[in-house]
Amino acid sequence: MRPLAIVCGLLLAACSALSAHAEEPAPQARFSYGDLNLRDPADRRTLVARVDQATADYCRDHSAVVTPYHRRGDRAYCRASIRAQLTWAMPPRVRSAYQTAWARRPVG
Repeated sequence: MRPLAIVCGLLLAACSALSAHAEEPAPQARFSYGDLNLRDPADRRTLVARVDQATADYCRDHSAVVTPYHRRGDRAYCRASIRAQLTWAMPPRVRSAYQTAWARRPVG
């Protein structure tokens, strides 16, 4: 009977720890664009730079959560995944400006 009481006690302790952990907000990648004129090519390049910085910051701290085990060696996976999620979440006019600048960015 005693081992069962110990197991029950451990399970209850784990449940309370899990519920406390579940209340923490999930980390998010964020960037600002409200101060940018999205018709201006320089501001569109700034938008791309801000998204790049947001993805880099997020992936520096959370890449192990985002990247599947079999892709852990691919350093670009997390950034591409978060960039895609940010792009999907952008309002249409911001997404359009971002995609225009992204397509015209210097590669290399």
